[in-house]
Amino acid sequence: MISDLERRVLDCIDDDELIGWVQALTRIPSVWKPEQGIGEEAAARWVEAHCRDIGLQTRFEFVVPGRPNVIAAYASSPDFSIEELLRPPASPHARKWLMFEGHTDVVTEGDPTQWTDPPFSAVIRDGRIYGRGANDMKAGLCCALAAIKAIVRSGVDLNGGILLGAVCDEEGGMIGIKHFVERGWADHVTACIVCEPEENHLCIAQKGVMWLRCVIRGVMSHGAMPLTGVNAMYPMARFLTMVQALEEREIVRHGRHEFLGQPSITPTIVMSPARGEGEPQANVMPGAAECVLDIRLIPGQDPDALARRVEQMLAACVAVDDRLRYAFEVVEVRHPIHTQRDHPIVQSLASAYTDLTGTPPIYGGVPGSTDGTILHARKGIPIVTCGPGDIHIPHHVDEWVSIAEIKLAARMYALAAMRYLG
Repeated sequence: MISDLERRVLDCIDDDELIGWVQALTRIPSVWKPEQGIGEEAAARWVEAHCRDIGLQTRFEFVVPGRPNVIAAYASSPDFSIEELLRPPASPHARKWLMFEGHTDVVTEGDPTQWTDPPFSAVIRDGRIYGRGANDMKAGLCCALAAIKAIVRSGVDLNGGILLGAVCDEEGGMIGIKHFVERGWADHVTACIVCEPEENHLCIAQKGVMWLRCVIRGVMSHGAMPLTGVNAMYPMARFLTMVQALEEREIVRHGRHEFLGQPSITPTIVMSPARGEGEPQANVMPGAAECVLDIRLIPGQDPDALARRVEQMLAACVAVDDRLRYAFEVVEVRHPIHTQRDHPIVQSLASAYTDLTGTPPIYGGVPGSTDGTILHARKGIPIVTCGPGDIHIPHHVDEWVSIAEIKLAARMYALAAMRYLG
């Protein structure tokens, strides 16, 4: 049941303004193209300016040149300063802080001629906004802004604070959210809504990811005289067969997660010669072969144990010839997430969805990796990924987001913030 106080906040959401914001932000190209001097800065400046207009305290921090984070905060206390968030909490439960998290970078638009409309035009057609980044995830970011603005303008006092993180490089190495955490901005956060496109489903689970780089080094030789060298590709082939068998064992051992399905081990890069060792030539047997494994983890898997097993397999493949060597690197590990349904942030979003739609929420999981993975892994923050946008549309030509989902998401965020913070 929506209370009179909550209704007062919802009445402060201006749908025309919200849709205009999504269009305006989508029209700012924010693909990382350093050779052209293009990145997230213009989009981040837009976000910060609107945060200031709302009345939030903000900080604008460059992670690397051209790639900034925007941090914005609101608390009902008149003497609040955003710098308080960089000091340790007075006690573990001094004040609840709800974070809305989004990213300002978008993936490449690809060939613009393949689009029905120009990629950054943000045209409205058939109840949808079309444009690169409209779905992933500028609509979600604008919904968070609209929800916060409604709370601020309504004058409602909250028993906690709201933090907005609009970060760079989610589509790459996630340097934005890592910098956010390292700076200390997440230290007070007690729960986070990641505003990624999930059709407003409540995604309470998220696969983890581990990337492993595996190199087998032999002896380079002329292709016509292979016996004068040692071919690294045959042991690499044996290794990849062992990887496939390991994946099958992991699936049998861990089964299927309710929301995430089965784990996977996928060779995504297989190359010879290895990186940095010259160009491939038809008459040259390269000195090394390299592969990268993309391992998607579900709760219950131990990434450290899995990495050790992969390295043991790699070592076994080179043991057949003392001239073979291997190199092994754990590039990155992001652990899987599962937030329980009875957690207050999940319950707040669930009740908001039900009260706004008259139907129970749909729960789900995220098969990929988001900034929320970093917040959970490094700070233990409970995460729910929930935002407007068709789940299958990100990174596609003619990317779009539903206006109806945008309107619902903004209201869900506003109600969830009030109910979680009190």
